[in-house]
Parts: sequence; structure tokens; C-alpha cells
Amino acid sequence: MGTTEEAVDGARQAAHSQRFERVARAGYAANGVLHLTMGFLAINVGRASGGEASQSGAISTLAKQPGGGVLIWICALGCLLLGLWCVAQALFPGEDGAFYRIKQAGTAVVFGVIGSTFIRYAVGSSHGSSKQSSTVSSTLMSSGPGSVALVLAGLVVIGIGGYFVYRGVSRSFQKVLRPQENQGMRWLVNGFGTVGYIAKGLVLAAVGLLFIVATVQHDPQDATGVDGALKAVRDQPAGPAALTAMAVGLMAYGIFLFLRARYDQMD
Repeated sequence: MGTTEEAVDGARQAAHSQRFERVARAGYAANGVLHLTMGFLAINVGRASGGEASQSGAISTLAKQPGGGVLIWICALGCLLLGLWCVAQALFPGEDGAFYRIKQAGTAVVFGVIGSTFIRYAVGSSHGSSKQSSTVSSTLMSSGPGSVALVLAGLVVIGIGGYFVYRGVSRSFQKVLRPQENQGMRWLVNGFGTVGYIAKGLVLAAVGLLFIVATVQHDPQDATGVDGALKAVRDQPAGPAALTAMAVGLMAYGIFLFLRARYDQMD
């Protein structure tokens, strides 16, 4: 019994160690690289110059750059470390309650998925996310319950997008950050965070709306995730300008994630 308690205490200490926290911060930086690349690809979507403006498209683009293979492995490791850190916080939350556990568990899933996507490209077993989304959507649309599930999923994604917009407008993201050293840095963090969260939220809302519209029209080819949503925005009146704003916003969110890697409270 004593051995078990010692093991649990050891795991709890490891979960809250500063060394573990420092390496886990790399996950935010890796996500920043991802969003910067997605923003660049979104600009290409506006120019109709190719490239898939999605997580998979961004990672594929990174893989083709000099030293891209090494960068992908570093990003994968960073995301998995942050995901593991979140699992540890969910298991050993200290004085925090159930909501904190759920939040950390959800974040762990998100970064676990991102990390596994990096790994798939690193080992050469990748597939375009737009094609995968279309295939899954086609399967679900073939049945009534599947269509309902797609609509509900679209509503959930819209809700998440709305939450991102709220965090940007209200600047509630500041709650997870440590105070910055000077006014200039505070201005940068607030500026990139506000613009980035709003843009990320609008992109997610567009993705959710596209899934709902595609389901109602029974057209799985339109349910293609972020890339499809950005192309749908581009094809609207004043779409190119709106798409450029979203692309710049995604880049701003990427820069904010680099700043978050530095200033996140991690507790």
C-alpha cells in the first residue's frame, strides 16, 4: 500500500514539475507554426494558387521545406508533450475542480490529435484532410441519424467558433497568461490575441455552417473542413477581402500562440 502511495505522490510531483512545464510549452509554439502556415495557405486560396489551407495542408507544406522533416518531428514532440502535460493535470489537478479536469482532458485530446497528424506526415502515411472530411460526410449523409449527427456537429463547431470570438472580443484569454514585463509586450499580446481569437472563431464558425449547408443540400463534396470553408468565403461577394482578413487573423493567432508559449501560466 505504501509503495502505491509513493508512486502516486511521485507522479503528482512529476505532473507539477517546472521542468515538465517548460518542455510542454513547446506544444503552443508548434501550434503557432501550424497556424502561421495555415494563414499563408489561406492567402494562396484567395489567389487560387493551390495548397490546402488546413492542418494537413499546412503540415504537408512544412514537410516540403528544407529541414521540414526535422521541424515536423519537433512539432510533433512538442504537441505530444503538451498533451501529456494536460493529461497529468487532469489526473492530478491539485485544488482545482471538475471543470479544470474536463478542460485539461479536452486540451489533451486536441494536442494529441495535432501531434499524431504531425507524426503521420513525418512517417509518410498522410492523406488530405479535405478528402477525408468529404468521405466521412458522404458516409454519414447516407442515413438519417448520420445527417442529424452532422448537423449537430456543425452547430457544436459554430458554438466553439463563437466562444473563440467571445474570448477575442472580451480579451478573456488574458486570464491564462502571466503578466507581461512592459507595456509594449502587453500591447503585442493583447493585439495578436484579440485579432487571432476572433479570426480563429470566424473560421470555425464558417466550417460548422458549411457542414450544415452541405448536409441540408446532401452534398458531401462541400463538407471539406477548413479549406472548403475558406474557399466558400472566397466565392462570396467581397469574399477575397474577407478571406485575406481571415488569413491575416490566423497568422496573428499563430504569433499569439508563440507568445502564449512564453507567458501561459500553465496551471
